[in-house]
Amino acid sequence: MLKDNHNKIIFKTGNFEAELTNPAHIKTTVTIKDNKITDVKIRSLKDEKPIEKALQEEFKGQIINAQSVKIDGVSGATILTKAVKSVVGEVLAEARFD
Repeated sequence: MLKDNHNKIIFKTGNFEAELTNPAHIKTTVTIKDNKITDVKIRSLKDEKPIEKALQEEFKGQIINAQSVKIDGVSGATILTKAVKSVVGEVLAEARFD
């Protein structure tokens, strides 16, 4: 894993996607530019109930502010919070320089 002079992980620039089927069927796209998370898109797939826009924006804001999946999540959406952390974590692992 490549790190900078401050021992921070270095990420590739681009759009990275991952899909999760359990505990919720969701797909996420994370945009990274200049080693920063700049956008997060989360959507439900298949027969899942659509994720409310307000929830999507809350997760996006928390992840961008934290620049990681170490977020508080959303009260009342524990399962979805776990799913979002998991799938975004997969994306960030894919985006790391090795």
